[in-house]
Amino acid sequence: MSDSDSELRVFGIDLGTTYSAIAYVDETGRPSVCRNTDGLETTPSVVYFENESNVVVGSVAKNTAVTQPDRVVSLIKREMGTQATYRFDDVDHGPESISALILKQLAQDAGAHTDGPVRQVVITVPAYFGMLERDATKNAGRIAGLDVLAIVPEPVAAALHYEATTQPGERTILVYDLGGGTFDTSVIRVSETEISVVCTDGDDRLGGADWDARLRDHLLERFAEHVPAGVDVEDDEEFLQALVTTAEETKKQLSRAEARPVALRGAGASARVEVTREKFEELTRDLLDKTVDIVQRTLATLVAKEPGTTIDDVLLVGGSSSMPAVARRLREEFGWEPRLHDPHLAVAKGAALFALSRVVLREVDQARAEAADDVAGDAAAAEALETVAARTGIATSTLAGLSGKQTHNVLPKAFGVRLVDTDDPDWRSKPTRHYVKHLVHANDRLPTGERTMTAGTVVDDQTEIELALYEQSGVVAGPEMAENKPLADGAAAITGLRPAPAGAPVDIRMEVDDEGLLRLRATERATGQQLEIQVRVSVLDAAQVAAATRVVSGLAVTG
Repeated sequence: MSDSDSELRVFGIDLGTTYSAIAYVDETGRPSVCRNTDGLETTPSVVYFENESNVVVGSVAKNTAVTQPDRVVSLIKREMGTQATYRFDDVDHGPESISALILKQLAQDAGAHTDGPVRQVVITVPAYFGMLERDATKNAGRIAGLDVLAIVPEPVAAALHYEATTQPGERTILVYDLGGGTFDTSVIRVSETEISVVCTDGDDRLGGADWDARLRDHLLERFAEHVPAGVDVEDDEEFLQALVTTAEETKKQLSRAEARPVALRGAGASARVEVTREKFEELTRDLLDKTVDIVQRTLATLVAKEPGTTIDDVLLVGGSSSMPAVARRLREEFGWEPRLHDPHLAVAKGAALFALSRVVLREVDQARAEAADDVAGDAAAAEALETVAARTGIATSTLAGLSGKQTHNVLPKAFGVRLVDTDDPDWRSKPTRHYVKHLVHANDRLPTGERTMTAGTVVDDQTEIELALYEQSGVVAGPEMAENKPLADGAAAITGLRPAPAGAPVDIRMEVDDEGLLRLRATERATGQQLEIQVRVSVLDAAQVAAATRVVSGLAVTG
C-alpha cells in the first residue's frame, strides 16, 4: 500500500476494561480483526511495568498480575476520567498514559498484521461514559501517537456490526452491553439516513470481571476444604494467579456446558471441584439483577421522552452477554428475543466500519467544498467516492452506504452549577448547604442548545459571586453534591458588585456542543457584569498531554 493509500486505511479500536481489539475494513468491505503477537483477536488490557524502559501489554502482563501486583495495572478503564496516579520507577502515570500503552501495543500489532502504518483510529467508549471519561480516552489515543478521528459510543458501533442500520424503515433498538468491566444499555433510533442515541444508562464499575471474581472466590472456598490444617492457600501466589485464569475460563465454558469439573492444585494439595451453571448463576444473581434494574431505568427514560415507543430489536454486546442467563432473563422480564452474534468482537468491527465511513465522508465533503456549484459538487462527490473505492478495493456501493448515515449522540451525564440552599433557615451553619442544580441533563441530545436559570446572591451587600461547574458522577435522584464532581478549570467569580440586598438576580445560561465544550454565561442584572466560562471537559491540559506523550514514546512496549 502506498503512503497516500495508507491515509485511507483507518482502524476501529475497542479499548476494553479486560480485553481490547483493533479492526479495519478489508478489500471485500468486511471488518477484519487484527491478530496480536499471540495469534489472538483480543488482547488483555493489562500493563506490566517490567523495568524503567520496558512495558509489557497483554497475556504476559495478565499472568504476572498476582505474582507482581505492585508492577501491574488492570481494569484501568474504570479509572478513566479520574486523577488516579500510578508510580513506577519514579515516574507517575495516569489512566490516560496507561491506556495509551495498551493502544500503542494494539497499533503495533495492527501494523504488523496489515503490513502498514497505523495512524488514524476511532476509539469506542461505553455509552454511559461522561465527557471527562470520553476526553480522557481521546487523550490516551493522542499520547499513543494516534490521530483520533472520533470517540464513538459502543452501542453505535455494535449496531453497525449487527447490520442493524441496513434494514429498511425506522427502527428502535436496545443494546445490552455487558463488557469486562462496564455495563450499559442504550436505546438507538436507526433510519436510512441517521443513527441517533435516544437515551442511555449504565454502571462503569459493573462487568464480567465481577462475575469472574464471584466464581474465583467460590473455587477458592471449595478448594480450601481440601488443604491441610494450618496451611493458608492464599500464600501460594502462583496458585492464586492460575485461579484467576481458571475462573475466567470456567465462566466461558459454563456458557456452553451445564457443569464443569475444575482441577485445582496448590499449597501442597489438589482437588477436583465440580461447578454447575446453576450454582454459578446463583452466586451471581444479584449482579444480573443490577443489569435488569438499569434496563428498567433506561426504558423508563425512553417512555418519559417518547411515550408509546416500543423496542423493535435487542442486541447483546460484550463477551459476558453470551452467558445463557442474560438472554433468558431478558426474555422472562421483557418478552424479548435478543440477538447474539460475535459479541466480544462486535464493537471493534463496528468501530472499523464507522472509522471508514468518517474517512469517506471527509473525502466526499472536501470534493464538494472545492466544487463551483451544487451540480459540480455532486459530480465531484461521486468522483471522490470512485477514487476511494479504487484505492481501497472496496465497492463504491459499500462505501456509499457507510458514509450515508449521520450519527447523533446524547449527553451521557448532566452538568450544573453549585448553589446554596438558603431555604433552610440554618444554612449558614451546615456543611451540606451546597447542592448542584443541573441545567443540561443526561440524555439531552447534543448539541444541547442554551438552557437558562436565574439564581440570586445569598447575603446582603454581597460583592462577589463564585460560579462552579459540576458533572453528574452517579445516578442522581435529587440535587445532591455527593453524586456530582467539580470540573477542573470550571470555577470563576464575578467581582466588584454594588452593595444590594440578598437575592439580587443573576441570570445563568449553559450549553454543551457536540465535542463536549461546555459554555456557561452569567450576568448580574444590576450591574450588567458578565462572566463566561468555557470548559473543554478534561482531566489533562495540553501541557500534561504533551508530557505524558514524551514518557510513553520513551518506553518500549512489547506484547
